[in-house]
Amino acid sequence: MIILIPYTTLLGRVHPKINIIMAIKLNIIETKKDITQEGIIYRDINLDVKTGIVRGDDANSPANLKDLNTSVNFEAIKNSLINLITTFPGQKILNPEFGMNFGDLLFLPVSKARARVIGETISNTFVGFEPRIEITEIEVVSDVEVQEYELNITLNIPEFNNNPLNIKGRLNKSGFYSY
Repeated sequence: MIILIPYTTLLGRVHPKINIIMAIKLNIIETKKDITQEGIIYRDINLDVKTGIVRGDDANSPANLKDLNTSVNFEAIKNSLINLITTFPGQKILNPEFGMNFGDLLFLPVSKARARVIGETISNTFVGFEPRIEITEIEVVSDVEVQEYELNITLNIPEFNNNPLNIKGRLNKSGFYSY
C-alpha cells in the first residue's frame, strides 16, 4: 500500500505555495508470507547462544557461513518459558513487566507454603505472557535439606495437537536450572 503525504505536512508546517507530494510505502500493512515452511511455526535463539558448526577448509564459503543456532516449535516455546522464569521484571528494557518476581521467597528458608506461592507466581506469569500454552500441572516440591525447590511443569500446546511439554528444573537463590 502506498500513501501520499504532503511533504510540508511532515515538517509540521504548511506552506501555501509549496506542495510537494511524497510517496511512503508501508510494508507493515501487507500480509506476511506463510512462514510455516518445513513445519516450522516458531523459532527462537538457543539459550546457550552458540553458532553453527563450520565444516571443511573454506570458512567463508556460503555453505559454511553460520548464524546463531535456533530452536523451533516446542523448543522455542520451552526457551520462552525458561526465559520467563529466569528473568526478573525490569531486566528487559523494552518490556519491563516481563519476567517473574519471586521477591524474597528464594532467600527465605524453604517451605511448602512458599512452594505454593512460587507455583502461583509461575502460573500467573505463564498465563499473562504465553498465550501459546495451556497449563496442565505445576508441581513445586520443597527440598528443605538442600534449600531449593524442584519444579515439574506440564503444559499442552494446542497448536501442536495438545502435545505435552514438560519443563523440569531446580530453583534456588542462585536461579533456575533446567534439566
